[in-house]
Amino acid sequence: MQLSKGHHSFEGRHRTKDGRVIPVDINSSMIQFEDQLAVLSVIRDITERRALEETRRQLDLARLRNAEEIEAKNRALTQSEARYRQLTEGCLDAVVVADSTGVITLFNPSAERTFGYEAEEVVGQPLTVLMPENFRQLHCAGFSRYLTTREPRVVGRTVELRGLRKSGEEFPLELSLNAVDVAGQIQFIGSIRDQTERQRMRAMLMQTEKLASIGLLSAGVAHEINNPLAYVGNNLAVLERDLKGIMDMLVNYESARDQLASIAPEVVERVQAVCDELDWPYVRDNLDRTLARTRDGVQRVANIVQNLRGFARTSPPRMEDASLSDLLASALEIVNGRLRSAKIEVKLDCRSVPKISCVPSQINQVILNLLVNAIQAIESQNRREDGLIRISLRKQDADLVLELDDNGCGIEPECLPLLFDPFFTTKSVGEGTGLGLSISHGIITGHGGRIEVESKPGQGSRFRVVLPLKK
Repeated sequence: MQLSKGHHSFEGRHRTKDGRVIPVDINSSMIQFEDQLAVLSVIRDITERRALEETRRQLDLARLRNAEEIEAKNRALTQSEARYRQLTEGCLDAVVVADSTGVITLFNPSAERTFGYEAEEVVGQPLTVLMPENFRQLHCAGFSRYLTTREPRVVGRTVELRGLRKSGEEFPLELSLNAVDVAGQIQFIGSIRDQTERQRMRAMLMQTEKLASIGLLSAGVAHEINNPLAYVGNNLAVLERDLKGIMDMLVNYESARDQLASIAPEVVERVQAVCDELDWPYVRDNLDRTLARTRDGVQRVANIVQNLRGFARTSPPRMEDASLSDLLASALEIVNGRLRSAKIEVKLDCRSVPKISCVPSQINQVILNLLVNAIQAIESQNRREDGLIRISLRKQDADLVLELDDNGCGIEPECLPLLFDPFFTTKSVGEGTGLGLSISHGIITGHGGRIEVESKPGQGSRFRVVLPLKK
């Protein structure tokens, strides 16, 4: 018996006895018996194999779909993270994100500017690196309590706290804190605003309101003083008139004293005893001078009261012709006491100049502010004998020029460009609001003029106010 080399394998279908059609695998071989050929076929039921292959194919399709879905989700997540990062980086508020362990995971550019750190310096660090020492223990306790109880005390609210910059400087901040669940993990998102400038402005506005209240109070006090002051002035005039008569009477007595002594010596003795006790020769020689000084003092008080009433006047500003020399004299009258106590000499060079159209109370405010600044600059140098303010007033072309020089502390060059900015001041805390020069600049420019400054540290400053004669 010889086997042929022919062999065939193929799939087909077979009907079973119960009528079902099933897939089969047929392997056929040709066999030669001497002079006859025969075909040998082996049929295998491959139903289970087909089912297994179909299951495998379905699994492969499912895996492919899952892979595509995962890739799409990863792509969407990447895009979402990119958008989120762009939004946080473009946010003007400082945004700091921390995980459930309190470790910083995101630190946007605004946070870098606020705290002074680069993002890579703090990402991975605990949140406490951004807090003053005395806040850290309280933060840790509150953080732990929230994770345990989920009871919000700071979360979901906006609170004012203190922050710590990289330089070690503490500063006030406003924190809006929220907690979100990301893939089963709590993430804390803080939106932070630096409150340094806001608190400074708040303090300055409070100071301004206080000064406004003092101004209104001074106007009321000036009004209350003005009435009794009028009585004092009138009574002083009456006293001067009556004392003149009394002095004439005493002169007549002295001329007849010798004759009176021969008639009534005891009367002359009593009068002489009074004269001795009174030191009549001194009183007689100084009475006119004392009355003149009293009259000048009353007039000076009246002038101060009048100036205070004008300075504190709250009526709408009205342009009128005014003498800059008179306004300067009024401002000097108000600060005269401080000039004397600081032993500061004032040298005036005020030439005859025409009147100018202005709001007198506003120009008075500017002059007074410049005088006060000059006095403070001199006092800061502890000049007790050689403090000097030079004031000149002149006409220059179509302008009036008021210059005020002092030999005070001067101003640093880097401060000069900021000098007229609101709330900028070179004075110590509590000594200045940073509004005086800004307001003065606004008043002068509102009158069509300009205000200039020259200064050398340690040598003094010169302020120049230029006002047009005609607008």
